[in-house]
Amino acid sequence: MIRINLLPVREKKKKESTRKMFSILALFLGLVALVIIFFHLSLSSQINQVQAQIKSYNEEIQRLKIDTKDVEKFKAEKEDLQRRLNTIYTLQRAKTGPVRVLDELVTALPGKLWLTALREKGGKMEVKGVAFDNQDIAKFMTNLEKSGVIRNVELVVSQQLEKKDIKLKEFTLTCQVSYASLPGGPTL
Repeated sequence: MIRINLLPVREKKKKESTRKMFSILALFLGLVALVIIFFHLSLSSQINQVQAQIKSYNEEIQRLKIDTKDVEKFKAEKEDLQRRLNTIYTLQRAKTGPVRVLDELVTALPGKLWLTALREKGGKMEVKGVAFDNQDIAKFMTNLEKSGVIRNVELVVSQQLEKKDIKLKEFTLTCQVSYASLPGGPTL
């Protein structure tokens, strides 16, 4: 019988199979390396883009900081101008306010009532006068309340006074003078 030695064929097949496996393994490793390189390049590109955006945002922040300083400077100037306008308005009210108060007093006077003293300090005013009767005093107080400039009118004293056989009523009123109710006022 003839014997054929199949061992070398098996070894050849083994070697060839091993070579195929190494080839497949090398090909797979090469493919994995290519995928890793692709992802590395992709991530590097994204990192560069994000860094460029960060740089542009930082530049914009610096530019906006300069603009913010300008805005704050303008706000400070506006507040200064508003304060100046308020001062001017206050001075104008102080100048025209007493004239307006006196005008309201004269307008509120009924026919049979005379003022003898007038004192105003810090928005509080004291009015002294003489009238023929209590109705004239009451009418005077009502007229003052209606003026809008004079508020909280209160009768402090009302007493009988005789001059040359004429019976009169001497009175003292206190009230609040409100210059804030005068028209106008500056705003920016």
